[in-house]
Amino acid sequence: MKPTTDIVLKYYWKNVEVKPTGLKAALEKLKTVQKVDLPLDSKTAVVTYSGKCDQLGALETASLNAGFPALVLSHAHVVVTLKTQKGADPKAAAAEIALVEGVAGVTSAATGLELHADLEKLTLANLREAAAKFKCEIVVNQTFEYVKYKVVQGETWDFHAAADLLKGVMVLRDEDEGVVGMWINKSMVKTEQIEKLEGFKLERQ
Repeated sequence: MKPTTDIVLKYYWKNVEVKPTGLKAALEKLKTVQKVDLPLDSKTAVVTYSGKCDQLGALETASLNAGFPALVLSHAHVVVTLKTQKGADPKAAAAEIALVEGVAGVTSAATGLELHADLEKLTLANLREAAAKFKCEIVVNQTFEYVKYKVVQGETWDFHAAADLLKGVMVLRDEDEGVVGMWINKSMVKTEQIEKLEGFKLERQ
């Protein structure tokens, strides 16, 4: 039997009281999927997966084709680049980044370093701290971005709930008082969509 790992996907399904059984059925048709669980009180699907890392996109494609958009949360491919300062050691910085919580591995790509990351655990602050130890500045490129907003009008919790419904908002977390940070998938959501959510006035941090 092939080794398996649990992959968590976040799905975008507004009826929180009813689980998207069609998503479960679509994923279970894939040869790389052994089992799918839909935990209570969570908009996630936990997939027992036996495929390769570079085949994870098939999970998202099957979900979308079934009418239940879902994105891989626990093994996202986050591309970053390192801006070096005088005396920088980018190789040591890359090794330090590999030790950051939420980073399962780092591979070199033509566009920079590709982090195999659990977005629920990964923080931009920790990545910056790791890079700064070796006089490097980390920049998140391409698909993913971490953004922060201060809610100056409206309730923070209500903004949290509204943003969580937007396709492409991956993880939300409370930062400072009234400030909400989030990992977003820029191929599915634009910051303008977040900033235009009705009932809120926001300041980009």
